[in-house]
Formats: sequence, structure tokens, C-alpha cells
Amino acid sequence: MRFPAAQFVRANRDRRAPARPLAVASIRALRPRRSSALHLLVYVAAFFCVRVITTAAELPAYFSDALAQFTSDAPRGWAYTLTTTRGEDTSVERYDPSRPKGGQWTLLQRNGRAPTADEIERYLRYKASSAPPTARATFEKGDLDRGTFELLREDATSAEYRGRFREDLKEPLLAHLVLDLKLAKHPAAVQAFTLRLNAPFTPALGVKMTELEVSMEFSPPTAERPSLPRESRSRFRGRLFYFKSIEEDLRIAYSDFARAVPAR
Repeated sequence: MRFPAAQFVRANRDRRAPARPLAVASIRALRPRRSSALHLLVYVAAFFCVRVITTAAELPAYFSDALAQFTSDAPRGWAYTLTTTRGEDTSVERYDPSRPKGGQWTLLQRNGRAPTADEIERYLRYKASSAPPTARATFEKGDLDRGTFELLREDATSAEYRGRFREDLKEPLLAHLVLDLKLAKHPAAVQAFTLRLNAPFTPALGVKMTELEVSMEFSPPTAERPSLPRESRSRFRGRLFYFKSIEEDLRIAYSDFARAVPAR
């Protein structure tokens, strides 16, 4: 499920560094009152010490451990069922990697009934021409700029962070999104994430995105299986050439996971 804006030209990004209240407060307290070389050296040393301590506090071990195992793609070696709801339209499909290439996706239902022959033909044609082999992620863990992440809240079992994406990515939309991550601490895992557009974005001439929110939830890992996607939701609002409104609400539910040996 890659962003539709992948084809658009990269837009400018607000490059201001995130505020660090603890560091600023500490630096102000240590600011020299006399302009001597000794005081200046103490000030500079204190600045770098505070920055190192703050960064270490923002990114504990469970943060790195959770991301090391994270993928929002449906995992390899697993068959699963997708139920997609777009407005009043619903479809149910099954992905099975053990089936031969070209036959791994099966349309099971359309709007609560068996699909017609014409619907199956159009579905298979679409899958063969433009669909990725599995349900694609909204982003990859390597896209994150870890230096921008700040702790929002935490308790004994979980924590929530907010950050941005790397500036050198070729996906223009990611530069305009803020990412909230909810992490479990023990065992370390990503429980959920939410992506939000931080300001209106114009990816192409005549197209304006005014609202975008994408969220995804995951099951906790167990001894028998890894963390698996449970549900994805997206909400999009925009305008086309100033007069046509564009709206879409999408829900994708994952179910019936089963191990499957991929076909060769």
C-alpha cells in the first residue's frame, strides 16, 4: 500500500530541528556570566554533554529493538485474508504465497456475495498489471530519521514517540508527514503507528492534499509467530483544480494468518 504521491516531484520541507526543552533549560542554567575563554569552554562542553544525554534518553534500547524487527508489510511466508472497505464497497481476498506466481491472490467476495466472472477477470487483470506481490507498507523502517524522535508519553509497559522521515528519500509525501510510534517495551515491538500530514501539500499541478491520516495496528509477537498486522485505516481529503473535492476513507483488516511455504 504505497503512497499514490510516489510519482510526484519532491517538495520542500521545513528543516527546522525539533525543540529540545531539557537541553535548552540546562544550557541556559550553565550560560557564562563573564566572557572569558574558560567560561566559554565550560559552556561548550556542557552543551555537548547535555545533547548526548538527551539523545540517549530519547532512544532507549527497546526503541532500536522494536524497529529492528518491524515491518508493516504483510510478512513473507504467511498466507492471510484481506477485507477492504472503501465507502460502501467491500471486498474480501486471500493471499497464499504457496500458490504459483500469478495465482497467489484470490477474490473471495464482493459486497457480501460471491464475485461475478467479470469481476474476477478484472481483479486478476489488475493484480497482474499493477499490484505488488503482497500488501505493501506505507513506509519502511529505514526511512525514519531517528534523530528527530521525541518521547511523548510512557508507562511501565509501553511508550509513544513522534518523529520525521529522512530528508534524502525519493518519496516526496514522506517529507510532509509526522509519524507517531507506539512501542511495547517487553518484548520490544511496534504496537501501532499513525502518519499525519503536517500541512497542506501540493504534489502536482492542480492537486492539493488538505488532510491525510494513515494508522496501523499490530498483534504482539509470541513464541509461535511474529508481530502481524491487524488493521490499517486511512483518511484522505483534498481538492482537484480548486473545484472538485476528493475524499476517501479506507479500512483494511487482516485475518486468518497461516504459515505457507512460498512457491519457487
